[in-house]
Amino acid sequence: MATLNKIAVASEMFIEAHRRFRAASRDIDYIASIMMSGSVIGIVGPLLTEQGGHTSHEILARISTYLDCPGSPRTKEGVFRAVYNGLKHSGDIVGTRAPSDDLLLEADLAREAAHMLDAAKDDFRQIEVTSETRAALSQEFLQLMESDEGYA
Repeated sequence: MATLNKIAVASEMFIEAHRRFRAASRDIDYIASIMMSGSVIGIVGPLLTEQGGHTSHEILARISTYLDCPGSPRTKEGVFRAVYNGLKHSGDIVGTRAPSDDLLLEADLAREAAHMLDAAKDDFRQIEVTSETRAALSQEFLQLMESDEGYA
């Protein structure tokens, strides 16, 4: 049985999401990029929050709430992962929508993949990792993190 460092795994998923996005020729390439980027965010985001930082989606939610009309409900971070979450699940957690009524998803997959990659990259750049963990990260990943190139 393998013991995996989730940060190292997330870095490899980011590379794969990046590759699938850059070489995309079919919708499934963008979908794979969205799913892997979302998984990266799911690993890195809580760590960033634990370290006192703010995730990209948290910042976007705060800005959206600030710009909204007074008295409007607070924007939740999940709104920026709607396509990712829509691809992961059918139906909803509170049971207001049956899985059989939730089988179609409308999305600009290339745009969504770009935004998810940007968010994953922004969050990853902010976390603090041990020197041991950093040594386990590939040169390709470190170059992607250092690059100013965005996806959207």
